[in-house]
Parts: sequence; structure tokens; C-alpha cells
Amino acid sequence: MNYPAAVGEFRAPRGHPATMHYRAGTSDWNTLFSALNEDEYGLRGLHLAGRALDIGAHIGAVAIGLALDNPALAVTAIEPVPDNVRLLRANVEANDLASRVTVIEGAAGHGEITVWYGYRGTEIAEHHAFIGNSSLAYDHGGALDHDEITYPGLSLSELVDGRQLALLKIDDEGGEYDFLADPAVGLVQVIVGEWHNVRGHVQSDIAGLLSATHEVTFSGPADGPGGFRAVRR
Repeated sequence: MNYPAAVGEFRAPRGHPATMHYRAGTSDWNTLFSALNEDEYGLRGLHLAGRALDIGAHIGAVAIGLALDNPALAVTAIEPVPDNVRLLRANVEANDLASRVTVIEGAAGHGEITVWYGYRGTEIAEHHAFIGNSSLAYDHGGALDHDEITYPGLSLSELVDGRQLALLKIDDEGGEYDFLADPAVGLVQVIVGEWHNVRGHVQSDIAGLLSATHEVTFSGPADGPGGFRAVRR
């Protein structure tokens, strides 16, 4: 299915203007407005320098908002859906951030990861077509027609490479458990994201992965999906 190309003006959490390319008729606009103007991940009060990782970067709302609001911050954005990567790169260029936002097309996690996206056949599926699911969270892509792509996983240890990380944002549609089960979480100052109730996981599983090194708080419904924030002790 073809979606009309659109360009909109948004605001980063601390008010900096952001020019964003997106697909009309999809969930793109809502995602951009929520992450940028409404500060879904609670980033407005963070003044960051150094490095950040955006896992599940979609078309760049968080990565670009972080870079606009924090001029001493370099952001690496990881995104597996090819058409999202195309728009993510376009949005980096549109906001003149190529020197501080690095885009990697790939999937975060361990082992071989298959990502399913581009669902079609119902109005809801086509509206959310570019929100990918992966084999880290599900056993198959479902009955609706869709596209898929497979990547070798990128682990947190590989991406951090032994260095401190100011912020990790992860909204990975269920892949967060595999990615955060990595000793390199101790190198991350602040982790924000969303946890998902997939494969029997519950809220306390996130706390179990992070509580040895971080103070963990939750928002949203207790039975999920919901937000979480972890701040290193």
C-alpha cells in the first residue's frame, strides 16, 4: 500500500522546532506528536552530554528531539524497518543533525532476529503498518499479509563498547527483555522506555533485569504495556 508523503513541524520536548517527514494515513503523526510535543518518555528535564542510544527509533522522533535539546549529545538510532530507516535518515538531514545522529539499520538483541512489518488487509493493520514485531517477542508474524526482514542482533555490549552511556531509550515491541539482559546495563545512566506483556512477561521482569544497578519506576497500567524509567544508583 502507498501512503502519501507529508512534512510537519513539531517541537522537541524543550521547545526546539523539528521538521519531520512522515506517512499520512499511518500512526506516524501520532507517534511524532507524542514523543516530541507531548514528551512521552519524560526527557524534557534531562540535560545530557556524551552518548545516547535510541532502540526502536522508528522515524526519529526521540533521536532528533534528544539531539535538538542537548547540543553536547551524540545519538545512535537503531531501527529495523527499511521504510522507517529511509524516513529516519531524511529527518536527520532535514534537521541538520548528520554530525550528531548516527542511523543503523538493524535489530537490537542477541542471535538472528526476524522483524515483521507492513501489515495489510485491515484498516487498523494498515494504519499501524510500520510498527514492527519481532521473533524476540513472537513465534510468527501472524495471519495477515506482511513483509519481513532478518538481521544479526546488535547487543547492548556491542553498541556501548565498554563506554558510559548517558541515556538509553528502548521501545522495542517486546524485544526489551533480551536486550536489557546484558551486563552493559550498568554503564547506562538513565534508561527509559516501554515494557510489553509478551511471552508471559510481567512488570516485575523489567525490575529484575535492572534493579541491581538502577532505581526503577513504572507508569501506566500494572498489567501492561506501560512505561518505565531506570536511574543508575
